[in-house]
Amino acid sequence: MSVAGKIEGPIRPGGVPIVLTSSAAEICDYNNDPFLAFSCTFPHKLTRYLDKYMVPHYLPDGTNKFVPYGLRKVEAILVERFGRDIVATAHPDDLHRYIGPKTKIVGITSMDPMGLAYVSTTYNSLIGFGGESKNSVKFRELIENPALKDSDATVILGGAGIWQITEAGVQEEFGIDILYEGESEVELCDLVQKVMDGNFGENSYKATKRDYSITPPVLLPASYGAVEITRGCGRGCDFCTPTMRQRYSVPIDRIVEEVQTNVDNGCKSVFVISEDVFLYEVEKNFVPNKPAVDKLFTSIGAVEGLEEIHLSHAAIAPVVYNPKILEDISPILLEKSKRKLNGKTFTTAEVGVETGSPALMAKHMANKALPFDVKYWPDIVKTGIGIYNDNGWYPLITMMTGMPDETEDDVIASLELIDDLKDLKLFFTPLLFIPLNEAVLSEAKRIDLDHLTELQFEFITRSWHNNIRIWAGAKRFMLSPVFLTVHAFFTRWKHGPRFTRPLLKMVGMPESMVGGYVGKGCNPEFCIPERQVRHPSFNKLPSNLEEAVRTRGER
Repeated sequence: MSVAGKIEGPIRPGGVPIVLTSSAAEICDYNNDPFLAFSCTFPHKLTRYLDKYMVPHYLPDGTNKFVPYGLRKVEAILVERFGRDIVATAHPDDLHRYIGPKTKIVGITSMDPMGLAYVSTTYNSLIGFGGESKNSVKFRELIENPALKDSDATVILGGAGIWQITEAGVQEEFGIDILYEGESEVELCDLVQKVMDGNFGENSYKATKRDYSITPPVLLPASYGAVEITRGCGRGCDFCTPTMRQRYSVPIDRIVEEVQTNVDNGCKSVFVISEDVFLYEVEKNFVPNKPAVDKLFTSIGAVEGLEEIHLSHAAIAPVVYNPKILEDISPILLEKSKRKLNGKTFTTAEVGVETGSPALMAKHMANKALPFDVKYWPDIVKTGIGIYNDNGWYPLITMMTGMPDETEDDVIASLELIDDLKDLKLFFTPLLFIPLNEAVLSEAKRIDLDHLTELQFEFITRSWHNNIRIWAGAKRFMLSPVFLTVHAFFTRWKHGPRFTRPLLKMVGMPESMVGGYVGKGCNPEFCIPERQVRHPSFNKLPSNLEEAVRTRGER
C-alpha cells in the first residue's frame, strides 16, 4: 500500500547517517509505465505533462515508495552491513526530512544526468527547441536542492551515467565529492566506511571486484516493480557496456522473492530487467534455454496479486533459433499486459537491431547474431520480428547511424531493412551513435546532426514515418500540418536543406513531388539512380537453420 499526500517533519531527529536518492525524473514510476520514462529524454519545456508523476509516494512508514531498482539494491547492501537505522532512501522533495547534522553520506544514482545518452542526444538535437532534456533539468534541481547544498555530507554519485559528469567537467561545480564506478556488492561498503571515518580523500573510485551471488534481495519495492533476472551479457558488442560484463542468472527463488516484496508493498507489477530475457540460463553459443525461460516466467506469473508484467530487453536471434520459446511464455505475458493496439492486447520489449548492414555487424557486433552467422543478419531480423508478431509481441527496436566506418552503403542497407519491416507491428527508435564509457568504441568520434548526410536524415525520418503509420492511425493525417509548420519556421533553418526532403517524405509527400527516394520501395521513375537497391540478395536463412549456425568465443 502507499500513503497519499505530503508528509512533513524529519524522518529521524538529526537526520539519517546515509541518505540515498535520485532525481525526480528517475525516482518515480510514471503511473507504472517504464516506457513512458523515455519521455524524460525529450526537451523539458515540451514534457511538462510528466511533472504530475514526479511527486512523492509514501510507504506506511513515511519513506518513499518508488525508488530505482539499482538504488534499492544499494540500500539492501548497506542495510545488511550498517543496519536499518543508518540508511534511508528519499524522494528529492523530501531531502530536508532526511538530511541533518548526523548525515555523513548522500548517495545519488543517475542514468542520464546531463542528457547525453543515446535517446537524449538524438532527440534533443533533432527537435532543437524546448530546452535541455527533462533528465538533465531534474538532476540539476536535485544538485541545487537546499538541503543538499547546505549539508556537510559527502556526496557520492554512482550509476550508468557518471561518465557524463566527467565528460561535461561539472563534478566540482555540482559539488559531487566522489564518482563511484562499478558494481556495489563487494567494495561499496568498505568505501562508505572509509568516508564515514574520514579516511578517503579521492574524488573517484573504481570498483573492480564482482560477486553477484552475495547480493541481498531488495527490502522494499522498486519503481515499476523492477526485478533483475540476469546481469551482464557476454556478446561483446563494441558500442555497448553491459555486453562486456560477465553474465549471471539470478536464481528463480530470489527473483520470486523480490516480486513478492513488490506485490506485498502495493506494487502490482513486475518489470523484468535483463539485457535479453532469453539470456536466462542460456546455453553455450547463446542457444536459448527454453525449459529455464518457461520455468522463470511461469514462476513469476504465479505470484498471487501480480497484475502486470513488463519486459526491458529481448534479442532476435534466440526466437529465430527456437520459435517455440515464445509459445508458453506469451500467454502469461499477454494475460498480464494492459497494452493494446487497435483493440488487440500485446506485449513489448526493447530489441536492439542497430543496423541493416552485415558488414557493420561483422565488424562491431558479430556475436549479436549468435547462434547464427552474422552474414544472415537482415533475414534474422525480418524472420524474428515476424515470429514476435505471431506471438503477440510488438517490439520497440533500436537502430543507429553514425557508427565509426559507417558508409553510405551501410546506411542504405538499414533503409532497406526498414522497408522490409514496414508491414510488421513494431516501434522504430532511430538513434545517433554515442561513444559510451567502458565500451570498446569509447574513444570513437561522436556524430551530431550538423554532420549528418541526407541519407542519414532519411534513416531517421523513414523510421518515424512507419511509426506514425502504425501507431497514430487516423490521427496521422493531423500530424502532417504540424510537422510542416515547424519545418517551415524552424527546422529547415536549423538542420539545413539536407533535412527537407526526408521530412517531406516522412509526412507522406509523394515521390513524384519530392524525388530522391532510396530503397526497396523506390519507384524507378523517381529514384536517385546511383542509390537504387544495392542489396537485393542478402544471404537468406536456409530452411535447415543448423546450416546457418556458427560458433564464436565470448568476450
